[in-house]
Amino acid sequence: MKSNTIIATLFTAVSGAVMKPRVADSFTVSNFSASCIPHSLLCTYEFAVITDPTSASPSGNPSPAQCSLMLQGPDYLPAVNLTGCADVGAYSWAVDVVQDGLQLSVTTPQDSHTNYTGVYPVTSDQLVTEQHGASVVQRYNGPPDFAVPIGTASS
Repeated sequence: MKSNTIIATLFTAVSGAVMKPRVADSFTVSNFSASCIPHSLLCTYEFAVITDPTSASPSGNPSPAQCSLMLQGPDYLPAVNLTGCADVGAYSWAVDVVQDGLQLSVTTPQDSHTNYTGVYPVTSDQLVTEQHGASVVQRYNGPPDFAVPIGTASS
């Protein structure tokens, strides 16, 4: 009986050490930039994203997905309807214009019935508006790397 307890304890310790978590608690966003182009009608958003821990990534790929979009501004960073990232994984993102700045939303499937979804507030003090001759442009001036906490939402 004592040997069964020892074996069970060892098996639990070894299997627990080998298993990787499959539940994400945040998205890791890196190299985030957003800006409107002076003397142009266009604005850009660009960043990389992956779940944290990476073992919870929907594709199982440990490389971040590259997300970018160029769209009509012209002066202030615009809202972005839910759109997909071009690369690895099944990541989608959106930007809402809110009273205090912007909200970046990131989503990816957890399973066939549930999504991981996180929202990151971009506060107005992280948005800079600059005068360029006759035009005004807005750009993001906050941290390029940040975590987006995840809550789960049904699909």
